[in-house]
Amino acid sequence: MTGFEVVVVGSGVVGSSIAYHLARQGRQVLVVERGRPAVEPAASWASAGGVRRQGRDPAEAKLAIESIERWPALAEELGADLGYQQGGNLYVGEGDAEAELVARFVERQHANGFADVRLLDSKEAHEVAPALSETVTAASYSPRDGQADPILTTRAFAAAAARQGAVAWHDTATLGLIVEGSRVTGVRTSRGEVRAEAVVLAAGAWTDDLALTSGLSLPIRTRVPQILISSPAPPGTLRPVLGSAGRRLSLKQLPSGEFMLGGGWPGIVSEDRRSYTMLDASIEGGWAAGVGLVPAVGEQRIVRRWCGLEAECFDHVPLIGPVTGLGGPAGLTVAVGFSGHGFAIAPAVGRAVADQLAGRPTSELAGLDPGRAARFDPAQVERFLTDHSEASLTLG
Repeated sequence: MTGFEVVVVGSGVVGSSIAYHLARQGRQVLVVERGRPAVEPAASWASAGGVRRQGRDPAEAKLAIESIERWPALAEELGADLGYQQGGNLYVGEGDAEAELVARFVERQHANGFADVRLLDSKEAHEVAPALSETVTAASYSPRDGQADPILTTRAFAAAAARQGAVAWHDTATLGLIVEGSRVTGVRTSRGEVRAEAVVLAAGAWTDDLALTSGLSLPIRTRVPQILISSPAPPGTLRPVLGSAGRRLSLKQLPSGEFMLGGGWPGIVSEDRRSYTMLDASIEGGWAAGVGLVPAVGEQRIVRRWCGLEAECFDHVPLIGPVTGLGGPAGLTVAVGFSGHGFAIAPAVGRAVADQLAGRPTSELAGLDPGRAARFDPAQVERFLTDHSEASLTLG
């Protein structure tokens, strides 16, 4: 039977970052992936690629700060083009009521330690982004935020992990966890059983099924957020990434000129959770939201569209760490439930999980401990797991 120090299940951006940081510590790491890194319909393939601090839960703030510090040099560190650009992030409001919401939003960003975030009036917001609709009256501006290519980034982390000595089993299904007594001691795969001192589940929307093989139920559900890509507009039409207080929208312009529109407009997941169906109402709604905020979007047409399968946590905050506090077995760590906003913090998540497995202090993960789920109301969790309204997930 094959043996490794750590088995990481899943080679999305989070799993690949964890594997990279573990391998950089000199750990013997195996990554098991059912397909390949960042392929349809996984979240790391479908991600909008926002690199933002704004809108974070306080529990994520330290990871967001660390990641934003790392992103400008991450391409050099990983030895690959990540498509990264630091164009800032604008969270905008339209009208007096939304302007008040934006002002309170800025206060929350400062409370999270994002000291450079500024409240802009209408004139200042249009100076940062002239393409904005004249209806914009206020904005929260985070100048150090930006965007990157999620597929390039995911595969760069995976390649860097391999260069550091990590072994990857692609096109290999993980069939379940091996549990002996009260401890996970390995995984069963389509290539055979693997022993491990520790197992990390970072399999995105499919993590819950794997956790169940150890008797652990996670408070996560699968959501299917939509992305729309427009025909190319003149590059530079829109520099910052946009979010909105009143519209379901994440909007950015790619370096090649296309607008990318997200925001959590839903598709429908297939029964086997391997594919999805897009909804005409979501396509029309997402496009209208973009045109309403940036009229130049309306001069283009939709040329591509897709959905991805995302794991959403009950409290919309990721579960990161050992599961013993949730009644799960020892030796098992999860990194799941990023709820549409995991891409930007993946560099820090990988570092923190590797440090935690090495027994180092990781106070930045305290608010993300899976053990907090033991305090969730079971009836509310059950309603969450069976609610298919798609009303809560945002993306960007």
